[in-house]
Amino acid sequence: STSLALLGPQSEMGYAITDIKSFYSLVEGIQTPAPNTFAGDQLTYVRQVYQQSRQYGKIIIDAAQKANNAGAYDDNNSLAQELKIVSRLIAGGLKTRIYVVSLGSFDSHVNQVVATDHTQGAHANLLKTLSDGVKSFMDDLKALKLDDRVVGMTFSEFGRRIISNNGNGTDHGAAEPMFVFGKPVKGGQLGKTPDIPANAGENDNVPMQYDFRSMYATVLQDWLCVPASDLNQILFKNYQTLPLIQSVNCLSTDVHDAHVAAGTSLLRVSPNPFMQFVNFDFDSAGGHTMVQIFNTAGQLVATPVSSVYPAGTYQAYWNSENLPAGTYYARLQNGALQQVKMMMKVR
Repeated sequence: STSLALLGPQSEMGYAITDIKSFYSLVEGIQTPAPNTFAGDQLTYVRQVYQQSRQYGKIIIDAAQKANNAGAYDDNNSLAQELKIVSRLIAGGLKTRIYVVSLGSFDSHVNQVVATDHTQGAHANLLKTLSDGVKSFMDDLKALKLDDRVVGMTFSEFGRRIISNNGNGTDHGAAEPMFVFGKPVKGGQLGKTPDIPANAGENDNVPMQYDFRSMYATVLQDWLCVPASDLNQILFKNYQTLPLIQSVNCLSTDVHDAHVAAGTSLLRVSPNPFMQFVNFDFDSAGGHTMVQIFNTAGQLVATPVSSVYPAGTYQAYWNSENLPAGTYYARLQNGALQQVKMMMKVR
């Protein structure tokens, strides 16, 4: 079925290729013969109607027949084989702006790692498949002189927990790393190594640092050229963009600047630990600024601050009377700048 990422408001906005073999069958005009029976005649008719209703298939065939891949792909790497098709279609001049490929089996509640060596096992193999597939894809695009036209991004519907369960795996989590790759992408890392509570259990989550919708907003605006004025309507809220794409129109704060400022405290929490009332002192570089509170399960429990500020230092007070005692995370985001502070409520 078509990826949920390509569903439009009224109909599908994409063309789904069910498997790799079906793509090459489509391009080469190969179709399994229908049996010489009455049912075979009916099958032939159904196939004809299907082909007529999917005329976009001819556009794909034309693009695929205009180009071939210039790089090598591992036949045993399923992701590489999917990306091989994408590269060929781009080289053939297909005007599609978004391609979605998939790599499954990350939902590893058990046997995620080898018990005696946590650097080995199913999860490590999946990451190697991802890494090798992306490298083959980018090497191919570079050889085709198309690497400056492609940006890739990973996304998933879930992350993983901090602590493993009793089955050498991890359960569904609220946060995860995202990879953005391609020649137009600024190198480096946004965010920092999260603070892990000493008493973290298998139900606790890594605190989220950037909202995934900020990633979508950035790619939409800085790569797909969606006007900033349309983003609120698309994403239903003002999500700040991030310094990911190299462009004359990109934000002036790049990854290097963010790293240099990593030691600067932008958000101060007092008292900490606290009983009910909390004071937030925070710095804003100007623009939309938020302070959000998350519990250790990764759930948003409060948003004490969400407004547009001139550059400066501000204070906000928050009454936590409805929250039980425990560990929480205060998250500040101001454009690409973000910080997460651990805080504790006591009785």
